[in-house]
Amino acid sequence: MSEYLSEELAVEILARLTIKDLARFRCVCKTWRNIINSRGFTERHRDISPVKFVSFYDKGFYLLDMEDKHPVIETPRKLDFPLDHQSMIDESTSVLHCDGTLCVTLNNHTLLVWNPSSKRFKIVPNPGIYRDSNILGLGYDPVSNDYKIVTFIDQLGSSTAHVFEFRTGSWRESVRILYPDWYYRERIGAFLDQSLYWIAYRSNVDRFILCFNLSTHEYRKLSLPVYNQGVTCSWLGVTSQKLCITEYVSCEQKIWISVMEKTRSWNKIASLSMSNLISIQDHICDYQVEFVSFTKKNDIVVTFSGDCDNVEMEAEKRVKIKVFLYKTGDNTFQQVRFCNSLAGFRFLSEYVESPVITDHIFI
Repeated sequence: MSEYLSEELAVEILARLTIKDLARFRCVCKTWRNIINSRGFTERHRDISPVKFVSFYDKGFYLLDMEDKHPVIETPRKLDFPLDHQSMIDESTSVLHCDGTLCVTLNNHTLLVWNPSSKRFKIVPNPGIYRDSNILGLGYDPVSNDYKIVTFIDQLGSSTAHVFEFRTGSWRESVRILYPDWYYRERIGAFLDQSLYWIAYRSNVDRFILCFNLSTHEYRKLSLPVYNQGVTCSWLGVTSQKLCITEYVSCEQKIWISVMEKTRSWNKIASLSMSNLISIQDHICDYQVEFVSFTKKNDIVVTFSGDCDNVEMEAEKRVKIKVFLYKTGDNTFQQVRFCNSLAGFRFLSEYVESPVITDHIFI
């Protein structure tokens, strides 16, 4: 760099800037441009940038910041949806995220790949037979230096993995599984270290994780925590660059969170009691945990919904949605409040803005 500023120090300074500033600083000099465009810088920027959450409500997408010192979301940032007809999305829409780019399922059975920062987008066609149960995953393959979308399409007697490669702009058939007899807990796969992960099951007592490698296009089955068997509400995610699983045990009214170590063994890192989130004054019954995720500070975001026991209220008004932030540092809960109505509120995906250049995605 120079005798005054080493490259390592420049990386640490630049990684703390906004995406808008980085777009400007790419033009300062060739060295800065090469640093900002490098994969290593992208990963460093991702590691220290705050996690936000893409939410769908009021017929649009919003960015919610849960790491604010005062968790009262007064003016959530509405994202400019790139299509004219927003009727193509609704509360059933699924959203995937990788390196600042979103992949959104549309009502016409196609996929929209969209970068909210650059406002660039691309329509990806449906690869074949479409069902709402088809699983989806979006991730980066470092071997081919390409982003890929993966879906498994079930046909008579088999299930075939279809992979969309952005460099070729086309789908290709890959792994074929004969006579699959399992189902999936969540449609959206978790991405970590060039692999996608889904929870699969044959029954409540026969469950596993399906892992699909984006580089080799091979799959394998991984074991769940031994105490997970029989748990019906589970979510996969990533925290501190480790695969994590969140489990809600309704009979115990507890949330368990575990991470997978390099040895493929599971380590339980948190246990939360729902009784700490619901006060007597709320009069909520039949509640269900809807979403659990981590912030970059390893605090835990918990969203749940429940029916108010006031039978005189209209059915729609009886449903309550609450969001809490569990501070892992001091083991305290803090409710995240919203200034406007939560009608139609739904968390869809974690989101971290990224400086990575993905020109070949939008060709």
